[in-house]
Amino acid sequence: MVMGKTCFINEGKYTIKHFQNLHDALQACNNGEQLHYSITKFGRERDVEDKASLIGKRATYCDLRYEAYIEQVSSTSTLTCIFKNHLKE
Repeated sequence: MVMGKTCFINEGKYTIKHFQNLHDALQACNNGEQLHYSITKFGRERDVEDKASLIGKRATYCDLRYEAYIEQVSSTSTLTCIFKNHLKE
């Protein structure tokens, strides 16, 4: 079994180390890597906003030939997909 690399990005409760902003962190991911992008917020009113944000990121940073999952559990919303940076095309 061959395992690929994973690009982890967590927005919200935790800070992104080594990058000035989320855009820079996403630009450091490589096409074909597994993207695991999570948003940690507190308060139910954030759920709709977080999901909309992840839908936009899915369109911009996921290879849509493959499944892209958005999941909301407690205070965390997560996008998992195969990374493809459509901004570089």
